[in-house]
Amino acid sequence: MSHPRVVVIGAGVLGLFTAYELTAAGVENVVVLEASHPGDGSSGRSVGMVETQYLTYPDVQVRAYGREVYAALERDHDLHFVHGGYLRLGRQQADITAFEQSLEHQKACGVDDAVILAPEDIAERWPHIVVDDLVAAQFGTWDGYVDGYAVSQLLAGIVKRRGATVVARAEVLSAERIGETWRLDTAQGVFEADVVVNAAGPWAGHVGELLGAPVPLLPQLHGALTIELGAPQPFTPFVMDYVPGSGTDGVYFRSERADQLIAGLHTDEAIKDPVSPDVPLGAMGMDQIERVITLLSERLVGADDMEIGRSWSGIYPMTPDHQPIAGWHRDAPGVVCALGAGGSGIQLSPAVGRLAAHAILGRPSDFEIDWSHERFAD
Repeated sequence: MSHPRVVVIGAGVLGLFTAYELTAAGVENVVVLEASHPGDGSSGRSVGMVETQYLTYPDVQVRAYGREVYAALERDHDLHFVHGGYLRLGRQQADITAFEQSLEHQKACGVDDAVILAPEDIAERWPHIVVDDLVAAQFGTWDGYVDGYAVSQLLAGIVKRRGATVVARAEVLSAERIGETWRLDTAQGVFEADVVVNAAGPWAGHVGELLGAPVPLLPQLHGALTIELGAPQPFTPFVMDYVPGSGTDGVYFRSERADQLIAGLHTDEAIKDPVSPDVPLGAMGMDQIERVITLLSERLVGADDMEIGRSWSGIYPMTPDHQPIAGWHRDAPGVVCALGAGGSGIQLSPAVGRLAAHAILGRPSDFEIDWSHERFAD
């Protein structure tokens, strides 16, 4: 069986996991183009969370697949993975019901290490966390974080050893479809393909326009910062004080060192004004830093001794319904999407890459989730 020539635009985790799945299936003619170098965009600026503590079966299922893939990379390729755990806080009685359902969904996907903790259990394990307003928390013991830049570099090496080509500093300047062939003019020359994968992260909207394959992308500016503690604390898991679907954002934090936290604001929803993907990415805005500090002071004991360290910003490439797009573009022959994973790109990228690769290979989806471009038909 002959395989198509595939060019993947974007060497972040979404593009590289697409190449990873294709090369695992024996597709050798795969080229990954990156305007900078692998992991230089949003992937490298991510806090790198990998977890399965979501509330619906489809959301758990795709993350359980991501967990399998990251476990294999850790086992077989020495990926550094910090298994510090993930703690999702609940403030209402309805959250307990949602957490119980989540645990059932996880067990159905082969994940059996998550537990529900009462406030007193949380206080006993992590006495520096304020629990007065909590009813429970959902805790994934295996969960943790990776370095998104390291993941990108690792995947680039794996796909190259399997026969793929990864080309850095290869910004796509123009694209033309001649018959059944795509001709891409880049800063590193011309590349031809039968299939082009748009995995350009925050620039996926721009790339979609070049390909005549527009996508509804709403890039959102987010950031993270380090918090210097007045004294060492017990290791803090990744704490998420946000419940999906709440319509707002929430604070997250985790230990980086005994005397340092990494913190930021997270939401799965596009609640901000879209920004240009070319927006300068420097330190977080002071208004966002102040909101992080305010929320942390309500959640941590001894917050008065905290000091702000460095901060950085990145882009959540989000879609209007807050879910990725993976698979064939509805209106553009020969174009496959692997984009729009928002602030969950690290953990969702294995599933996005698998769906994109299976579309190219003509294989059915493994997941009970609709990430197709078709859902934006109206």
